[in-house]
Amino acid sequence: MQRRQFLNKAALVAGAGLMPLPVLSVSALPSPSIKPEPEKDEEYWNEVRKLFDVQDRFINLENGYFSPQPFSTLKFHQLREVYVNKNTSWFMRREQEKAIEDARTALSAFLGCDSEELAITRNTTEALNTLIMGFPWKKGDEVVIGDQDYGSMNEAFQQVAARYGVKIKVAKVPVLPETDEQVVNAYLSLCSKKTRLVHITHLINLSGQVVPVAAISNAVKRQFPQILTASDSAHAVAHINFKITDLQVDFAAASLHKWLCNPLGVGFLWMKKVHIPKIWPLMGDTGLPKENIRRFEHQGTRPIQSIETLPEAIRFHQAIGSELKEKRLRYLMQYWVQQIAGIEGLEILTPWKNDKRCGAIANLSVKGYTPNELAAFLLEKHNIFSVAIQHPVINGVRITPHLFTSLDELNALVKAVKSAVK
Repeated sequence: MQRRQFLNKAALVAGAGLMPLPVLSVSALPSPSIKPEPEKDEEYWNEVRKLFDVQDRFINLENGYFSPQPFSTLKFHQLREVYVNKNTSWFMRREQEKAIEDARTALSAFLGCDSEELAITRNTTEALNTLIMGFPWKKGDEVVIGDQDYGSMNEAFQQVAARYGVKIKVAKVPVLPETDEQVVNAYLSLCSKKTRLVHITHLINLSGQVVPVAAISNAVKRQFPQILTASDSAHAVAHINFKITDLQVDFAAASLHKWLCNPLGVGFLWMKKVHIPKIWPLMGDTGLPKENIRRFEHQGTRPIQSIETLPEAIRFHQAIGSELKEKRLRYLMQYWVQQIAGIEGLEILTPWKNDKRCGAIANLSVKGYTPNELAAFLLEKHNIFSVAIQHPVINGVRITPHLFTSLDELNALVKAVKSAVK
C-alpha cells in the first residue's frame, strides 16, 4: 500500500471510532520523497501530526517512556478489544492462536528474522529476564554488561550473581565516543575464557547514544568464540533503521509500545534456533518441545488484542518508512541541540553530531541545576514536560521528541533552556 493511500485509510478509520475522533483528510498530503530533504518537509509532518491525538496541556518532550498510538492503530485496538470482550472464551479457545501467529508472521517480516526464532513477550524487561534467568549459568561464569544499561537488566544480573555465583564485569562505555573502537574495547577488554555472555544496550535510554552492537559482537566472537551476545534494543526498534540479523548477536529484545507505537504490553525476545533448547523459560512449560520458541510465551491469560494490533502498527510505520522516520527523529533532536550547543554552562551528553551514534533522544545538563531542578524549571516555568536522569554516569534532563513534535515546540524548548542558562 502506498504511503498516501495508507494515510487516507488511517484517517478514515480514525473518524469511524468508538471514541469521538476527528475525520481527518490527508488527500493533499505531499509526498516527502519528492523533496531533497524530506525529513525537513514541515508541510508533510504537520499532516502526520494530525494523525495523533496530541494533547495541548503541556509540550510533551518525554516520549521515551512509550509512544502514543496514531488514530488508526488506536481505533483498530479498540475494535479488537470490543470483539474479544464480546466473544470471550470463544475467542480465547478458538481464535487466539491464529491471532498470535498472524502477529508473529507480520513482526518477523518487519524485523527481518525467522518467525520460529521470535517469542512475543510483554516488554523488554520480561524478554531479557527470560534470557538472563534461564541462561545455563555455572558458578565462576562471567558476564560483561555496560555501565549505562537499563536498571532492570542490572538488577537481573545482580540476582544471577547472588544465585549462581556469576561474576559481573562492567564496561565503561564512553559518553561521547570518537570512534567505534573506543566502545568495542570497553567490552572486549573485559572478556575472558570465563565469559559466557556480553549484554549490550543498543540505544542507551539515558542519553540516546546508539552503540555499535555488531562491531562489539563480532570483535568479541573473533577473540572468544564461546561467548554469546545479547542486544537490549528496546529503544532502537522502529527508531533506528535496521534488521535483527544486522546486529550479529545471539539474542535480542525490544518493547513495541515505544517507537513502533503499538499498544502497551507487547515486546519480543529473539534468539537463534540453536540456543532455544538451552534456555529455560521464565515460566514452566512442558507442553511444547524444547526447540519451540513458543514455550517462552507461557504467561497465562493476556490481552491478545494488543498483540493483534501489531500488524496495524507496522503498517502505519511502513507508510512513513523506516529510513525517513529515523531521519526525521534525528533531525528533530539535532534541530534544537545545534541551537544551544556551545553555550557556556550547558552540556549535551549525547554524541549528536555523528548521525550513526544518535536518534531522537538527547540529554541536556545546565550548570547550577540538578537534573530534577532543571526538569522542574522546564515544566513549571515553560510548560515543557521532560524527565530528569540521575545516574552514576549520566546526569541531566532527557529530551525526547516524536513524529508529532512541531518545530514551534522545539523553539520553545530552546528559549526555555537559554533562559535557564541566564
